[in-house]
Amino acid sequence: MKKLIIIFCFMLGITPLLMAQQYNKPALDSLTSRQSSANSKAVKFLLTGYTQTTVMYIPDEEFTINALSFNPIFLWKPTDKIFFEGELEVELEGEETEIGLEYANINYILNRYMNFRVGKFLTPFGIYFDRLHPAWINRLPTAPLGYGHDGVGSSSELGINVFGGIPIGPSKFNYSFYAINGPQLNTGEEEPGEEGALMYGNTEDNNLNKAIGGRIGYLPLSNSSLEIGGSFMNAKVGTKDTGLENVRANLLSVDLTYVKQLSFLKGFIDIKGQWNSVKVDDATYTDWEDDPTGNTPYTYKNERSTLWGQLAYRPTLSKSKFVKNLELVYRYSFIDQPEGAKENEDIKQYTYGLNYWINFRSAMKFAVQSQEDETAYFVQWALLF
Repeated sequence: MKKLIIIFCFMLGITPLLMAQQYNKPALDSLTSRQSSANSKAVKFLLTGYTQTTVMYIPDEEFTINALSFNPIFLWKPTDKIFFEGELEVELEGEETEIGLEYANINYILNRYMNFRVGKFLTPFGIYFDRLHPAWINRLPTAPLGYGHDGVGSSSELGINVFGGIPIGPSKFNYSFYAINGPQLNTGEEEPGEEGALMYGNTEDNNLNKAIGGRIGYLPLSNSSLEIGGSFMNAKVGTKDTGLENVRANLLSVDLTYVKQLSFLKGFIDIKGQWNSVKVDDATYTDWEDDPTGNTPYTYKNERSTLWGQLAYRPTLSKSKFVKNLELVYRYSFIDQPEGAKENEDIKQYTYGLNYWINFRSAMKFAVQSQEDETAYFVQWALLF
């Protein structure tokens, strides 16, 4: 844990921090929308989305197209106050096509500083899932450690959310607070070895408690190039009427971003980072992995954390059209697993990328990723439509 804090503080010391919105608004604004008139009131509908194909090569182990997905996004604004957004994910899983609901929610604009929404939404816990995970936004073909199955932090949840922004002189604050079904404690009975991990994105709650969380971001500069954010979530994660009913989890996150064109570097620099921490109350679990009979109890200090930092540079001021469309990316990622857990190996990951932007909505990505004693090579084509 001390190493994580030292690395993160070092990152804070050498980099500026987080920006307000990572999505490319000019890109979305430039897309055409269909309008129909009903009783002199315009109803606006937009179909957009993205798709990606990824090839992975691991020497002497695997050479395959390991990811192919199509994500249509539906945006509908029936009135000036009401707005709907929804995203489907259609992807190949082995021999089958899987269809999932990334998010779907109804928004109501309360005033210029506050919005309210209900439904399934990307969890504003840090910045990765809420702002960066779509293939055409993510600068690398892969996600950082801890942002997949049994990750350290939620991707999307069902609940209610109040969010907005407040200007204070040249600086700004943005905020997002929510009540959701929340994570659930994995007992390991169906997934031996996963005892104590948290399961996110639950469509049903396993107790009478709702998870409460939020994020606050601060943008100190008038050009909004810099932002620092802090997130929290607290929930009862044990299942009702079981011995783990009163187990709670406390989640914290700190994130940063700095995106700005710097003349002395002759291009854009994009710096991002996020640290997540999950602490679960002490509990006694059943060792389903080593004793399928369920008669062997064990316990451990259930604390997990992840850290990633990313630096990207694009020479947009170059006189060469080819060179200005190139982008260099580097990401460091680390996951700290709890001692005593079945999965307790701390892992470091290094990813190097080179992207070529065909235009603002399409990029070819080439990446090399090393983790432990394994090196993998990736080629990805991502497209916003």
